[in-house]
Amino acid sequence: MTDRVNKRFNRRELLKSTTVAVGTMAAAKPALAAETSTRRVGKPTVCLFSKPLHNRPVAELPPLLPRLGVDAVDLTCRPGGHVLPERVADELPLAHELLKAAGITIPMITTGITDADKGNAEAIIKSAASLGIRYAKLGYYSYGDLHKIHATLADVKARLRDVAAMCKQYGVQAGFHNHAGNMVGAVLWDVWHLINGLPAEAIGSYFDLRHATVEGGQNGWRIGMNLLAPRIVMVAVKDFVWHKDPGRGWQVRNVPLGEGMVRCEEAFRWFRGQSFAGPISLHMEYGQHLPPVASEPDKVNLAAIGNDWAHPRDVLARVGLK
Repeated sequence: MTDRVNKRFNRRELLKSTTVAVGTMAAAKPALAAETSTRRVGKPTVCLFSKPLHNRPVAELPPLLPRLGVDAVDLTCRPGGHVLPERVADELPLAHELLKAAGITIPMITTGITDADKGNAEAIIKSAASLGIRYAKLGYYSYGDLHKIHATLADVKARLRDVAAMCKQYGVQAGFHNHAGNMVGAVLWDVWHLINGLPAEAIGSYFDLRHATVEGGQNGWRIGMNLLAPRIVMVAVKDFVWHKDPGRGWQVRNVPLGEGMVRCEEAFRWFRGQSFAGPISLHMEYGQHLPPVASEPDKVNLAAIGNDWAHPRDVLARVGLK
């Protein structure tokens, strides 16, 4: 066997033993595996998703972020991100050291991981674990042919088994992101189906309030949030409105946090009741994409980040989670 095959086999054996243990417990006390929780003690940490700052190298973030009031970052470790997957063993420790010296923590990283044996996945998770970073957002799986939904879900579930086994090995929790559109997980029942039966300490829901509201604006987001409650390990916040474009019909338009349809305060009060203590990643998806540094659009973007940064922290304080 090759080393890759051996690793995949060993991880599956590890996951198999975990599944047997869960099954034994279920026999003594009936429960769905999705209702297993690994809550951590404490309060949530708001962190800034670093994507809006991709016009700068990671070395320029330590002096910039404190000026914006930011003390924690969700660092991109994916193709085109602040840390490149093929260089993660060197770049992530360096970024961690530079940010730590400026008083900035990295509670979570955003990756493109979809398979345990591709895209430097193990190197990313191993490097994160070595630095005490315990949360990692996974990459995306899309629906191709919508006539093959069941086959797609079966394929993704099999791939997630290996990812979960790898994360369990290193003590990192992976988060499956519910992204709107033609994506696996856009329908929140997808997420429940995919992570149900996989170890809670290895994989959970990365619950995105904006995307959940886009796909279930009236009450679907609440239903999904309650469905996934014990398995929500990370949260993403951003905002949007629906607007009618004369040529394209109804479209989603991203707006500053607190100006759109996402019910942030209601959700945070609910998270308080769930004793949620994971990272809350602030995303800024509006404004000009990657403008030249120090240009007027860049200054506008930085001001928007500072304004948005204050919003979730204020809401957390109001609901008693700060």
